[in-house]
Amino acid sequence: MDPFAQAEARYRQLAGERRAGSLDPRGFRVAVRDLRVVDGEGREWMLGPENGTWYRRDRDRWVDAEPPRRLICPHCGYHNLQRHSFCVECGGRLDR
Repeated sequence: MDPFAQAEARYRQLAGERRAGSLDPRGFRVAVRDLRVVDGEGREWMLGPENGTWYRRDRDRWVDAEPPRRLICPHCGYHNLQRHSFCVECGGRLDR
C-alpha cells in the first residue's frame, strides 16, 4: 500500500475513535498531524484534521492538492507513479 493510502486508512481509523469518544479532539489533531507524508520529490503532505483533505506544503503555507497516486504492479507488487505504463521494476504492463 502506498504511504498516502496508509495515511488515509489511519485517518479513517482515528476519525472513528474520535466519534466513539475514545480520542479527544486535541489528541485527534495531534495524531493526524503525525500522518504527514513526504513524496518521492521531497514534497511534504498532510491531511486536514477537519475533513481529511490533502494539503501540500508550498514554501511557507499549505495548499490543498491531490497527492500523486501509485499504480501497483500486478506482477511484482512495485509501486509505480501513475504516469508510467510499464513497471519500472520488472517491466510488466500496468493496469489502469
